[in-house]
Order: sequence, then structure tokens, then C-alpha cells
Amino acid sequence: MSALTTFVQVALTRANEYSKCSPEQALTYACEEIVDNELGSRNFSSQHIEQWLQHVCSREDIDLPQIVVGRATRTSLASADIESNTICFRGKITTAATALHEVAHVIVGADSHGILFRDELVRLARAHISVDYAAFLHGVYEGVGLEMSPWPASAAQR
Repeated sequence: MSALTTFVQVALTRANEYSKCSPEQALTYACEEIVDNELGSRNFSSQHIEQWLQHVCSREDIDLPQIVVGRATRTSLASADIESNTICFRGKITTAATALHEVAHVIVGADSHGILFRDELVRLARAHISVDYAAFLHGVYEGVGLEMSPWPASAAQR
């Protein structure tokens, strides 16, 4: 059994904990959680997340969403409102992975967690976190049975 197989099995089990989500959304969240717990991504204070996102959005050639920081909750780290182009982060600290998750929603213009969203998140992770992080996320997504574009597609630049 490969190391990736172990992470895939953990993600499949962890997906059951997202009981209020669709199966696809639960698997997506579980995969992201596993990868971020294993490799981590940069932490940003609520005062610095907007500056980093300005850099990301400039590189991605998109308008910076309005950033709102709310109180921490047990059920949500962040959310994106596509229609108002707003991202709300919950709590004083946000990871790069969480921020890019919400930016992916804004870029694809959808609240769903389908293949377009996952492909965009992997591409963003590759560009703004690391190739290793993106490859691991792509592998775990595929391993749990979520549809993905081929890995080389994640190297595409906007």
C-alpha cells in the first residue's frame, strides 16, 4: 500500500463527518483537510490576508473580492458570495489553502465543488502554495474518485 493510499482511505473516512454536505462536497472538503493537515500552508492574520489576496488576484488578473472578517464559527472557516464578489473569513487566522479555496469559487463563478472548482483550486495551489501541495491535493482528489483534469493541466497560467 502506498502512502497516498493511506491518505485516500483517511479522506474517505473523514468525508462521513461532513454529514450536511453532498457526497462530492464532503469528499472535496475531506481531501483538502487531509492535505493541509499533512503539508500545511501559510497562515495569515486577518490584517494581512487582504494584502496577500491582492497579490494573488493581481497575478490571476481578477478583481480583488471584498474581504470581510467575521467571528470564528465551528462550522465554517470561510465563505464566498459569488454575486457580490465577497469573501468572508471566520476568525483571526486564515490559511492560504482556505483563502485559495474561496478564490477558486470566485474564479469559476459557482458555489459548487465540481471538477471546474477542483481543477481551479489545484491550479491556484500550484501557483501560490507549492507544486508538491497541488500534486498531493490532485492525487488525493483522484484517489477518492473525484473527477479531475490531467495533472499537466494544472500548470496552465491564466
